[in-house]
Amino acid sequence: MAGKKDVAAFVLPGHSDTRGGLFQKDTIPQKSIKDTLPVKDGLKIADSAKLATDTGARAKTDTFRLKISKDTLSGPVKYSGNDSIVGFLDSKKINLYGKAKTEYLDMTLTAPEIGIDQTNHIVTAKAGKDSVGEISDYAEMKQGEESYKSEGMEYNIKTQQGITKGTITQQGEMYVHSEIAKKIDARTMYGQGTFFTTCNLDHPHFGFRARRAKIVNKKLAITGAVRPEFDSVPVPIYLPFGIYPLSQGRHSGFMSPSFERNDQMGLGLSRLGYYQVIDEHWDVQVYGNVYSYGSWSVNMLPSYRKIYKYQGSFNFGLQRTRRNFRGDPDFFKQSTYTLNWAHSSDSRSRPGTNFSANVNMSSTRYNENVPNSNLMNMANNTAGSSITYAKNWQDRPFNFTASFNHNQNNAQRLVTFNFPNMAFTVNTIYPFQKKNAAGSKKWYEQLGVGFQTGFQNSMSYYEYSDRQKDSLKGLNLYQNAFARMWDTAQWNANQSIPISLSLPPILGGAVMISPSVSYSQNIVSRVATYNVEQRTMLDPLGQSHTYDTIIAHMAKQVGLNKQMSMGISFNTALYGTYQFKNKQVQAIRHVIRPTVSLNYTPDLNKDNFQAVRVRGKGVDSNVVSTVYYDRLAGLGAQSVPRYVPRRFGGINFGIDNNLEMKVKARKKKKAESDSTDAGTNTNSDSKVDENGFKKIRLIEGFGFTSGYNMFADSNSYKLAPFNLYFRTNLFEKINLSANGTLMPYKLDANGYPMWQHYAWEGKKFNIGTLTNASVTMSTSFQSKPKDPQKAKQRQEALDKQLNDPMLQSQQQRLLEYMRQNPAEFVDFNTQWSVNISYSLTYAKPNRTSGGYAGNGINSSTNFNGSFNLTPKWNFNVNGAYDFKTKQIQTVGFTISRDLHCWQFSASVSPVGIYKYYNFTISPKSGMLQDLKINRNRSFFNGGPRY
Repeated sequence: MAGKKDVAAFVLPGHSDTRGGLFQKDTIPQKSIKDTLPVKDGLKIADSAKLATDTGARAKTDTFRLKISKDTLSGPVKYSGNDSIVGFLDSKKINLYGKAKTEYLDMTLTAPEIGIDQTNHIVTAKAGKDSVGEISDYAEMKQGEESYKSEGMEYNIKTQQGITKGTITQQGEMYVHSEIAKKIDARTMYGQGTFFTTCNLDHPHFGFRARRAKIVNKKLAITGAVRPEFDSVPVPIYLPFGIYPLSQGRHSGFMSPSFERNDQMGLGLSRLGYYQVIDEHWDVQVYGNVYSYGSWSVNMLPSYRKIYKYQGSFNFGLQRTRRNFRGDPDFFKQSTYTLNWAHSSDSRSRPGTNFSANVNMSSTRYNENVPNSNLMNMANNTAGSSITYAKNWQDRPFNFTASFNHNQNNAQRLVTFNFPNMAFTVNTIYPFQKKNAAGSKKWYEQLGVGFQTGFQNSMSYYEYSDRQKDSLKGLNLYQNAFARMWDTAQWNANQSIPISLSLPPILGGAVMISPSVSYSQNIVSRVATYNVEQRTMLDPLGQSHTYDTIIAHMAKQVGLNKQMSMGISFNTALYGTYQFKNKQVQAIRHVIRPTVSLNYTPDLNKDNFQAVRVRGKGVDSNVVSTVYYDRLAGLGAQSVPRYVPRRFGGINFGIDNNLEMKVKARKKKKAESDSTDAGTNTNSDSKVDENGFKKIRLIEGFGFTSGYNMFADSNSYKLAPFNLYFRTNLFEKINLSANGTLMPYKLDANGYPMWQHYAWEGKKFNIGTLTNASVTMSTSFQSKPKDPQKAKQRQEALDKQLNDPMLQSQQQRLLEYMRQNPAEFVDFNTQWSVNISYSLTYAKPNRTSGGYAGNGINSSTNFNGSFNLTPKWNFNVNGAYDFKTKQIQTVGFTISRDLHCWQFSASVSPVGIYKYYNFTISPKSGMLQDLKINRNRSFFNGGPRY
């Protein structure tokens, strides 16, 4: 069967030999084993007594020598075959058939057929083919982290050299196909007819073809002349050589830009820059945008990380915007900046101490000038920052916090800084509590005392536009931002002493009692004085009108604001249940939680309020109203329609309700193809009891709160306004919440309440006036994923990147990339999804603040929908609609195509102040994300905003 001189040995199917005996037996001849020990005994033991006494004696050691043959392997070879194993004893060869497998050290080889040559240490493998000659089962070898697929191979397991045919190997995201490959050592391989691609198919859709290549595993590959191919069609574009980075991790290099066109900025290059790895802890990314009309921007993003210590990232950007040409009526120029910093520390590095930062600061006009981003241009009207250092002492009730805070309102152009802020807190201590208490505690042992003190400093300024700056400079009235901040700087210090006492419940535990006492004071550095000045304005008909305006004058003066309160509260819960004789609905339960508290607060700040008389506008100019300002509240303080004395002696009350229903749980089918799932991942199965029923909250909460002050005079209310609220989650899919304020008094001509007259007084009954209200609703529906396991893996990978506290710098870059390229994150695994949110707000207008603003009602909706036209085509629409103006604020459409290893997307926004369209086709691999065709164009038709 194998020749005249060969002797064959057969092994039954399904048996394997894992002893490696053939290799170990033949590599060391028996006679060499006898020679490893000399005839003379080399092991001599000296007399122990002689060793102890004779220091000049020479100790002899045992010499055991074993001569190893040069062709010996470093470990056993294990092999198996599901079909059969044929061994040839004379030629020392073994053939394995049917899902054959060979293992040696960290190498594992599987193939339909494997041959082993024991003499030369050569392993051969062949792929399996079907009836039409196509490969059905590759020969696969895995060695360490490297893997290969081949049509056939010859491999020396001792020298790790070999030749393979039709080889496919994966290097990170790169797949390397070679017609013939020669492996010369554990890391280096030469290839002929080499094809580089990121497509994971055996016949890839695209790649780069080269005749020769040298590949160093996990490092790089170098080729000669190279050309691209798409679907086996060569592109007649040659490059003289190719270098392919195969190593994992961070690498320095240039960032490929994309071309854009903007009607106001001209032609441009976007994200042209460089990424530099400084060391194992630091890296930096610098990129910029430049446009033909003169607009430009530059961003620098350094990031740092020290494992088990801290990590963070910065983003500092400068933006110079020029729209249209100088001399054009719409010519516009502006300089803006942005600053972001994210930092977090590992709590394990310094227990009890924490330092964190989340800075999001920019010019109030920065977002308006970011091209091709409706979300940033219109939605981000507020921003805030926080830098915090916190220290707590172990086994002691002390805590210290120092922070820097920043807030800005981009619509109002108002920027506020709060720095430094410091607070020291002594947690509640129980001075009468015994250290080694036994049994139940006495009531006085529950007496707790705490202490809090703090210091805050605030500064504010309004940001000017370039046109406003030029106008003020012409009048010699311009001050820079730091001067304006210093003018508004105001500090305050506060102290408070809360005292609490927990009393045992009464009436068999049905009513809980909680008394409390507290004192606090606040010291401020500036006191305001409010004056009324008359101004004149022209109406659209050219007629002049005189009106009153209130001017605040801040003086550097120390003011003291004191508060003291004491009270006792009672709360309980009442339950009512209605049983049904129904198999599907078992019962409905109504829970009522009333709360009553008796409180007393002395009026210690009456002198801090100033009364200001102001006239109405227009036809109501003869109506005079009195408003009150807190002189210690600082710049931008809001007025109150009536002075409300801080002296309070009375009762506060409220009622909270919820409504629940117990229903039969629906049995879910195992294969439920097209059911909806809410955006909130509520697991109803976990609430099912042993009888198969589950609880459903029909109304999660509804009720009101109010109070009655027995010490109130004619200038303030006795019965406080009623605060109403309602919230529920309908069908575990629709979140609905509402709240409002009901004023139980009659209103005057200016819309302010008259405290002496209740709303229900007079002939016509009226429970009150709704002065403000809001309703919000949101819902999310989506089909079940076609592949639940794939959806779970996708979500886990995304959550890991977004929620890992030690990956904040990567989070920031990922979120920025997702915001700029939303079409690249389409989930084709979900057939359809719909997200809708709606908000309605109402505020009853008053005339003191500047006249009616319509009927006071504003409502808008935001929507987003996505569905798959086919398994590979997806359509997405998102936008916002304002019901007050009856206009679409913005709307965008995106269509995406899954091209397996590539992706295509086209987006357009035809409505809104900022309009745009873009077209992108790019590889999915992050390694080739810069190899894309991108076309962007945006339009701005809203004019400059001030």
